[in-house]
Amino acid sequence: MRPLFLLSLVLLSMAARAQVLSQAELDTAKVYRSLERALAEPDRVYRLDLSGKKLKTLPEELRLLRNLNALDLSGKKLKSLPAWLGDFTSMQEFRASRNKLTEFPEAICKWRRLKRLDLSRNALPGLPRCIGALRELVSMDLWDNDLVDFPEEMERMDALRFMDLRNIQFEQPEMDRIQELLPKTKIHFSPACNCGM
Repeated sequence: MRPLFLLSLVLLSMAARAQVLSQAELDTAKVYRSLERALAEPDRVYRLDLSGKKLKTLPEELRLLRNLNALDLSGKKLKSLPAWLGDFTSMQEFRASRNKLTEFPEAICKWRRLKRLDLSRNALPGLPRCIGALRELVSMDLWDNDLVDFPEEMERMDALRFMDLRNIQFEQPEMDRIQELLPKTKIHFSPACNCGM
């Protein structure tokens, strides 16, 4: 059998058995800070912090960490994220702040258990319509991006309680529209601009 085919079979079987931790278990789970160490015991890895490491792309071996519930990719030079990240169906916390992302990674929309998302300090122009699928998301940090597109589908995000949109220029009518989409959410804006004047 071909090695790639075998890897696919292993990944499919692992995805079916991925473990989702409770919030208390996740908060106290060991944080792995080395991919090499994590790959040495992949079934025990629930939290992986690769922040500050000099990666421009994500290694495919990351897919072997089937129980990953929390991933930190902050402070890298990532311009995009691979579609296979969507396979981490147990993902509850994801951070990729201080990167060079110019497009919202739609793989994130597949993480139906996601509670915390931090994509601050990137160059995101907008949010995709699929973001409305993140019905369990509680906190979304998007400050210091280039956001102009906020889809109507966001109104389905009933659990969202905090969103940071500071250091993004909005006119008051757009700020009002975003707040109307998310009436239960505390949204932090910078002061409104008179951008069209």
